[in-house]
Amino acid sequence: MLGPAVMVSHEGADGVLGTWGLPAPAARRAADGLNRRTARAYSRVVCTTAWAAAEFERIGARNVVRAPLGVDLDTWHPRFREPELRARYGHGAAVLLVLCSRLSPEKRPETSLRTLAQLRGSGVDAALVVAGEGPLRARLTDRARADRLPVTFLGHVAARPDLAALLATADVVLAPGPVETFGLAALEALACGTPVVVSARSALPGLIGDAGAAADTPAEYAGAVQRLLAAPVAARPRWTPS
Repeated sequence: MLGPAVMVSHEGADGVLGTWGLPAPAARRAADGLNRRTARAYSRVVCTTAWAAAEFERIGARNVVRAPLGVDLDTWHPRFREPELRARYGHGAAVLLVLCSRLSPEKRPETSLRTLAQLRGSGVDAALVVAGEGPLRARLTDRARADRLPVTFLGHVAARPDLAALLATADVVLAPGPVETFGLAALEALACGTPVVVSARSALPGLIGDAGAAADTPAEYAGAVQRLLAAPVAARPRWTPS
């Protein structure tokens, strides 16, 4: 006989269905049906934010548990900044952006390339480093090459010290995934002292507070990056762990 089982809600079901092209009303109905079956199948459904819990609460699930995530502040810290990484990956640009994400449709990684194009079109000398792997990598690589964008694709960065150094070295980290229920990479960036621009449709705006900005379109992302960069480094918003 099987014992109790727990499921962790990692992404909003209706949001993921929406990224597959399902209209919003149909995505919501399908997500509600899926979540009802999920809530019945597991003893507990663990959600890391109120945003994540909302889709289960709207169907009346009574077995939802809130369990916020956190980061190790010894592993993720501004002291890991490495200026040589900027020289290695930054294409000589003045501004270094970083995307740390799985390269799959629901994460919307193409938003980062479009943001870079917007910035460069506005005269901002920026480059992008992408840490992550996934089915869209070839398409993104082709797009960066076709648009002559200074993008470095690192693939999956397995070593935490290497990723911490990259996040601490960036000027701004982008987190464009619209269905993130928490966004651990964004929190790691904040712990490294780097501001983030996140999807306004995700759970992240409620987590980052004043330590970054929220956006929706590439133009809005580019504008948010420029506003963050306009402040002196010492005056840029910093995240304080609670």
